[in-house]
Amino acid sequence: MTPGTKTTIWILEDDKIFATQMRKLLGSEADLDCPYHFSNSDELFEKLRFTKERPEVLLLDLGLPRRDGLQVLSEIRAALPDIKVLILSSYDDKERVYRAICNGASGYLLKTADADDIISGVRDVIAGSAALSAPIAKMILQGFSSHGPVQQLEQLTSREEDVLRLLVRGLIKKEIADQLDISQHTVDMHLRSVYRKLQVRSQTEAVSKALRQGIV
Repeated sequence: MTPGTKTTIWILEDDKIFATQMRKLLGSEADLDCPYHFSNSDELFEKLRFTKERPEVLLLDLGLPRRDGLQVLSEIRAALPDIKVLILSSYDDKERVYRAICNGASGYLLKTADADDIISGVRDVIAGSAALSAPIAKMILQGFSSHGPVQQLEQLTSREEDVLRLLVRGLIKKEIADQLDISQHTVDMHLRSVYRKLQVRSQTEAVSKALRQGIV
């Protein structure tokens, strides 16, 4: 970074008190600037649509109104891949953590983290490193190591991979059908084949296995 320049950070967070605290925290750092806070994804995408302003880092909460944070993550990564997205959330369940990391998040911090750890995490992301709260890093290591060697599974077709990828992104069957321009009946047919090949019995198990084994 050029001396004297600041890294621009935006926040997407529906808790206005927490967002205000984060803006003050980030703004107190000489090399960081946080000019905007958005309460919902519509506000964020409207800003991106009608201005040329872009953040270098987006702090993203997952528990958002109107649109799930994981869906926002996928849309941001697809449309603006140069923006680094750092999850800052109160959720610490395995499925959300794995989905966020596999869908391109540059890190995952818990809102309960110390202020110094949050600042450190932001700087790690800016520098190109991953930022993980200690409990999240431990969860990931334990989660992957507890499953032992990766199984050899029957190869999915390209369409089955498409369906599974959208499932991992959090889309429901109707949304998957619309996205792929196929019927819900066809989605069900592909999912049954996916379950059989992955040796699972539910969407949750399919998503979990896909993330653990890097299938999509």
